[in-house]
Amino acid sequence: MNWRAWQRMQDVVELGDRFLSYVDLGDGPPVVLLHGIPTWGYVWSGLAAGLATTNRVLVPDLLGYGFSDKRDVFDRSVGRQAEALDAWMDRLGLVDALVVGHDVGGGVAQHLAVRFPRRVGRLCLVDSICYDAWPLSLMSLLGTPSATRRLSPERVGRLLRLALRWKGFETAPPDGVVEGLLAPYATEVGLVSLVRDAVALDTNQTRELAPRLGHVSVPTLLLWGEEDALLPARYGERLAWDIPGARLVQVPDARHFVMWDAPHAVATELFRFMELEVPVGRVFEAGTARPRRVEAELLFDSDAPAPA
Repeated sequence: MNWRAWQRMQDVVELGDRFLSYVDLGDGPPVVLLHGIPTWGYVWSGLAAGLATTNRVLVPDLLGYGFSDKRDVFDRSVGRQAEALDAWMDRLGLVDALVVGHDVGGGVAQHLAVRFPRRVGRLCLVDSICYDAWPLSLMSLLGTPSATRRLSPERVGRLLRLALRWKGFETAPPDGVVEGLLAPYATEVGLVSLVRDAVALDTNQTRELAPRLGHVSVPTLLLWGEEDALLPARYGERLAWDIPGARLVQVPDARHFVMWDAPHAVATELFRFMELEVPVGRVFEAGTARPRRVEAELLFDSDAPAPA
């Protein structure tokens, strides 16, 4: 699916004086898929329809991202994003959802699990920010007050495309995927909003959660690309130790965008995590040009010793 088709499926809900765009597919127990920076809900487009064969799948654009409100009038920190999602989930009547967070969306998911536990019935963190581990080097160019004066949308687009292709994917993504992930930021308004998103990146927002991760009481799955250079898998190992009963699955032949590099493994693990049978046939879009079977390796479980 191209990004324009995905955007046409979005609904909009008002949250006070702000608005949030989201895709809502299927019926059944709710699954909420959260994106990171510099992407938007489209990053989940290859898996959402397949998951919607058994579940209601909701994919929001965080405030300031994608096609949600991008005005320069609100705090975009992960803590505030969690508060906005709590209000959004309240509007839609969502409780006990499987919340899946990638990258910065994983930080938002941690805040939801710790601060708004009734919203989260199961938690899955996918190559997630945590502790002081954030992909700040990728966004440091943008996170300065003068960025909007020094950089044009075209130049930012070129830089981000190179960075994502170099560090984000194990193999070349399908045509149009990277362009689609960056499409909302290709205008002056989009660039200013992305700069504000980058400025809001603050490791204190996850460091302060570290002592509270031990209170997360819901089943937790950690999915990590084995070759992720932005957020290495050792952080997944630490999370697996700090969150009671958490299970880490490290996916071979995958980098940061594991949902595109290894969609077979991600879909299979999510269905297993929901204690559902893996649907027969093709339930997701392949993220690579050549089909391959990827076996996810279980590296950590609740009975494993602490990492050295």
